Amino acid sequence: MGNVASIQPAPPSRDDAELKDETHFTLNEIKRLKKEFQKQANPDFTITKEQFKNTLTKHVHCWSIGAQYLFLERLFDAFDTDRSKSIDFREFIQGLSVFMKGSAEEKMELSFKLYDIDHSGSIEPKELINIMGKMYSEFYHEDQTQKIRIAVEQIFSDLDINGDGSLSLHEYKLMALKEPMLIDFLEQFLIISHEDN
Repeated sequence: MGNVASIQPAPPSRDDAELKDETHFTLNEIKRLKKEFQKQANPDFTITKEQFKNTLTKHVHCWSIGAQYLFLERLFDAFDTDRSKSIDFREFIQGLSVFMKGSAEEKMELSFKLYDIDHSGSIEPKELINIMGKMYSEFYHEDQTQKIRIAVEQIFSDLDINGDGSLSLHEYKLMALKEPMLIDFLEQFLIISHEDN
């Protein structure tokens, strides 16, 4: 009985059938995703931000590596619902379900989480400027900071209904009607490969 390295089977933390009922994935898709997750997973069946990026890089495409890196960083933080700095399989599947197959409403809530950097439940101007600035700096070669600030000031002027200096999820949903490009943020990155569906 030597030391033989092998991939440990996924722990039955939650039944796959239960995840099927809670997500937009089929049972076969969950099993396939569990195998992929397991390849990257730590012994406690979680993945770190780096492992997450390695897992999703082939499914997320962008106009630059820097923008892809930023998007995956933000997506990890949105999936990490317990703020443990790692993602378990349940968080992974629930997040992917929304990202890849979610309704417009679910995707809007996920995109809200991408902009809510400090996880306060609201978006402040500095958070929106930060994300938009980083994304646009990867696309445009000239500084867009001033244009972004003006756009963000206008958004907050129009949509900060209660005047508290931040956007709630409700106010953000109103923003989707006025500025759909901010909500379409998710769709810009998703490349769905239709293998084994």
